[in-house]
Formats: sequence, C-alpha cells, structure tokens
Amino acid sequence: MHAPAVGDLSDKGADVLLEALPDYPEPLAQAESELWLAARTPLDAARDLLAAARGDDERAPRRRLDAQQTLSLVAPDAEEALREVLDDRQLGGLARVWLAERALPGIPEPSQEMIFWLTVDTLAAQLDSAEEEEATTELRELVQGLTEQHSGFFESAWRVDHPATADVLEAMGRLHPDKKAAKEARKAAFKARSRQSD
Repeated sequence: MHAPAVGDLSDKGADVLLEALPDYPEPLAQAESELWLAARTPLDAARDLLAAARGDDERAPRRRLDAQQTLSLVAPDAEEALREVLDDRQLGGLARVWLAERALPGIPEPSQEMIFWLTVDTLAAQLDSAEEEEATTELRELVQGLTEQHSGFFESAWRVDHPATADVLEAMGRLHPDKKAAKEARKAAFKARSRQSD
C-alpha cells in the first residue's frame, strides 16, 4: 500500500485530495491541504473543493467534512464561491458556516430542512471517521447534546432526505446513553428505512 507523502497531491484535482485526506494523520492532512491550496487562487480552490464535495454516495459526507476543514484554511477572497452554493442542498449549510466564521454580512437563514440535512450529513461523516474510543466518546457526547438541545429531534430527523438518515439514527440509538432517547432513535431509524423503501 502506498503511504501518502505530504505534497503528493498539490497538482491533483480536489476530488483526489478529498478522497485521500482520510488516510492522512490530522497534522499531515492539514499540511497537505495547505500545499494544495497554495497552488491555486482561493476562489478556484473553493470552487474545486465544493464541486468535489457533492454526491450521494456513502463517502460523500466524509468528503464534505474534509472539504469544510480545507475550506477553513482558505482566504476570504473565496467568498464568491461560497455564496454561489448557498441554495445548494448539499453545500448550502457548510457555505453558511464558512461565511459566518468570517463574520461576513448577508448570510440567509437556513431552512429547518437544511439544518437537519446538515446535521445528518455531519453525523454520517463523524461516524465514518469514529474508530478510536476517544472519537466514539466525543460522538456520544455530540449525540446527547444534540438531542438535549432539540426536543423532538428524532420526530423530525427521520424525514430528512439524506441517504445516511437511517444509518445515522441507528448509530444514535446505539450511542445515546439515555435508554428512552436511544429507543426513540431506533424507532426513527425504522421509520426512515420504511420511508426509503417506499
């Protein structure tokens, strides 16, 4: 197996970068991203990353997470690219996060549907990368915090039109420390699977 070396991807497309980043330890992933970004203008880099982050395949949530992390390193000159995807179901949420982190004006409020879609997508990406015990503990805390902040979360979440909805809800049922909430998550996962098979 070829071990990635930092700098190998600087002349490759964003699709290659996003597929490879999960194989890098975190500090090397950031270094690789910085070298990749240095070879492009911020606007071109952002457009390429956003285009490569799209998709409904099972690796897409992780690509979007890695795109978001790489975009966090991009200069504010990329603003136009992020504004171009504000209405995009898959990218609008992460675009709003990027704009808000830079305190840029004129960020439209996301719809409830977009908020729940982004939540499911983010959890799907976290589940994909949560192998170590420490990551699972963080994920458990995230799941618990999410359901404490949003009463009726599971009643809305099972309706989210995302390919990973049922898998995310099942995982939430396994991870949630509260038995009642865990049961609600499993019921919601069942509803989501039934909805997907219709």
